[in-house]
Amino acid sequence: MSSEAQPIGPEAFAEAIKSLPLSSLYAKVSELRNSIAHLSRSNEELRTYIRESEEGPDSPDNKELENYVVENEAVMQAMAQRIGLLKAEVEDRGQQWMEEVLVDGEAGAEESTPNGIRETDPAYVNGAPTPSDQHEDSDRDDEGIHL
Repeated sequence: MSSEAQPIGPEAFAEAIKSLPLSSLYAKVSELRNSIAHLSRSNEELRTYIRESEEGPDSPDNKELENYVVENEAVMQAMAQRIGLLKAEVEDRGQQWMEEVLVDGEAGAEESTPNGIRETDPAYVNGAPTPSDQHEDSDRDDEGIHL
């Protein structure tokens, strides 16, 4: 058995969020999007390092780094799945998913990828906050709910 705590599965996550207030659901979405943004940036930096490395992409060290990139991608997919579960919970409560409201306040059809990440919002790139939004989030030390 591992000494590290493992995240709960999707079914347990969906059950756990049922008792949370709406504000906590959206706070969790923000936290997940911030994490996705950081992992995405980290992957880009790792890929750049691997590509520009004098040792070449086939070196043992760079192969290990590529494994980290693949692991990060799997984690980002799991986070996107949780965002989808949060959306389903909000809608099950009869509320409108915040991301369906356009910047000018008009309701519109959600344009998202199959994993639920909206691609058309100018404040988000690949479903994650833009760099200016990331810095604002990283300066806060919220205790929040950790699911």
